[in-house]
Parts: sequence; C-alpha cells; structure tokens
Amino acid sequence: FTRKKKVIKGGGAYHGWSDQMVFGMHVPGTGKLEATGIPDGCNADTQEFFPNDLDELRATLEANSKIGGTAAVMVEPVGPESGTRPVPFDFNKKVRELCDEFGALLIFDEVVTGFRLGMGGAQGYFKVKPDLTVFGKCITGGYPMAGGVGGRADVIQTFAAGIGGSGERAYVGGTLSANPISCLAGYYALAEMERTNAPVIAGKAGDRLTKGLQAMIDRYKLPYVVYNQGSIVHLETSGVMMLDLKNADKFFAEMKPRKNMIEEMGMAYMANGLITLAGSRMYTSLADTDDVIDDALRKFDCILSSVEGV
Repeated sequence: FTRKKKVIKGGGAYHGWSDQMVFGMHVPGTGKLEATGIPDGCNADTQEFFPNDLDELRATLEANSKIGGTAAVMVEPVGPESGTRPVPFDFNKKVRELCDEFGALLIFDEVVTGFRLGMGGAQGYFKVKPDLTVFGKCITGGYPMAGGVGGRADVIQTFAAGIGGSGERAYVGGTLSANPISCLAGYYALAEMERTNAPVIAGKAGDRLTKGLQAMIDRYKLPYVVYNQGSIVHLETSGVMMLDLKNADKFFAEMKPRKNMIEEMGMAYMANGLITLAGSRMYTSLADTDDVIDDALRKFDCILSSVEGV
C-alpha cells in the first residue's frame, strides 16, 4: 500500500508472535534476542524505538526516509505491555503527527485496550485516529476467532481472502475468519457492552482494586507500585519489565533475579486463588462486583502481609 518496507514498533511491546514482530519483545532494546529459530530475513525490516522517546522515533523515520521510507509505526496506545511503561496523554497525538510527516501508516494495537478504555477504545480516549486498529478476541464475544482489524477504507480494501480477484492485495485468512456465528456473537457482545456500560463498570472495579492494593502497600511499607488505567491494573513487585539494554551490565545482572521474583509472586497469588498475567497484571470486567473485588483484596492482604526481606 505504501510501497515501503520498514515497520517501527515501540520497544518492549508484544504484538503477537508472527516472525516479523518477534523483535524487541517485553524488554526494550533486545531486538532479535527472543527470535531464536526465526530466519534473519524475516524481521530484517522491523525496528524499535525506546518507549516514549519521540526523538528516537523521529531519527529512525528520518534515517528510513533516505533508504525507501517507513511503511508503518505500530504502538500500544497506553504503552508497551498494556501500559507497563505508561505514555503521556499527548504521546499518540505526536506519533500521529510524525507518521503524517513521513508518510507512514499509524497502527494501534488495541487487543487489550479495545472496549476497555471505553467503547471508542484508546483512540477514543486519546482522541487520535490511527490508520489501522487491531482488536483481540473480545470482538467476537468469546466465540472462536483470532480477532479483528479495522481502519481506513482505502487500506482495508487491499485485504483479501481466497483466490480470484484482481489488483494488489494483502492475503488474510484463517480457519474461523469471517465465521458467521462468531461475527454474530461479536455483534451482540459489542451491543451488550454498550447497553450495560461495561467499560465504565469494569473501570470502576479496577479503581477499587488499585485503591485497596495501594492501601496495603502503604500499610506494610512495601517497595511496590500499583496503578491502573480503568480495568487494566498493574502491580509491579520486581520491575523486570522496566529493565533495558541501555545499561547492558545492569540488565544481565538483574534480569534473572527479578524474573524469579515476579514468578514467585505469581505463584503466591495463584496459590491463594488469584490469577494474574505474568505475576503483575490484572484485568477487571463487568462480572467483578464489589464483593468479588473485596474478596480478591482479602487474598492479596494475606499474601502481602507475609512478604519479608524487601
């Protein structure tokens, strides 16, 4: 579509495990560190910029403009790893401006944020319109399907499945792609989210959980950080995702012990009936009533009150 090849992503962001995107995952600056087994050529045109570093993004766009240009910039609008590294409110607006300046498409990965920050997703919250948006499984209401893609009509029109047709197109497909039952389920799931005001209710549950966890951190004088953006709740106990290769010695010295620490906390949560993502993230939903959140907080209190040696 753009006649360009380079794709720039936010360092540390996870955009799935396609060959091109297994680059700079989880920890910024790691490049192909986790791309074992993937031929070098597969992600030769994938680049990353350090989270929130608009100067580095501009420099990369400028360098690319001399060798054919940048096809797209892909970001999680709340920051890599569901906001593990939060972005300033005007960050996406400035990325949009850079993309327009250099003729690159802006892609929002809203697999997590879609319908969590409101029915308009993160783009509605930040008031920034991307050229393409990737949605997660929630768009089909839990029915089987990988997710969905939305965006500008002229870009979407280059997508095609099956054989036949004419002109240039990007092939898309899958066992359940465009499955009628999944599409219908998704339609009614989105209608139900809107009818029940689910994003707001789930967000209030996230606020309640965050406030309760902060009270425990203060009470037990723990060196932890808890914060949320609506129904996306982070409880950082090791800071492993905050490491970066700008200080390689510190990175390699601290990565393993911090990773072990977060895994131990995750196991402690699970042993007490609390399921988290990577021992540091939780996502509230319409089903999380005050009673559910209060029960979770009692379990967290049991764990955090037992922490020693930090």
